[in-house]
Amino acid sequence: MPAELPTELDNLKNSKSLIDLDGHSGGFFGLDEYKLSFVFADIVLVEMIDEVEDAQGSAIQRNGLFIPTNAVTKAWRKAKVVLTGPSVKYCKVNDIVVFPNDKGASVSNLEIEGYGKVKKGMFLNEERLFGICKKM
Repeated sequence: MPAELPTELDNLKNSKSLIDLDGHSGGFFGLDEYKLSFVFADIVLVEMIDEVEDAQGSAIQRNGLFIPTNAVTKAWRKAKVVLTGPSVKYCKVNDIVVFPNDKGASVSNLEIEGYGKVKKGMFLNEERLFGICKKM
């Protein structure tokens, strides 16, 4: 089977007219003087609930072990849903969702209207979520 040829889109260089979420991986969206009040389409904003802060920095706790967040790029994460777009079908605000850590755009210290500040969170498409879970 021959290798697939790149499409024209594959050959485009990043420019200001293209959306590049990689530049926001540090969590800064430049909304210092604003509160976010709405997200579009199937976008879900979540706030991480599985992260702990200690003297060494931030980590994820799994089965009693603390794993530095910089070492868990492909870890499963748990977060609380803060905002949902109008096309979101399955999850709602305050649901706890699970998803792979590398599938969204990280945010930090983002002020949300009617909620407060999201210290560490992520924007995801609903299709990137793997499920909704409930505490046993």
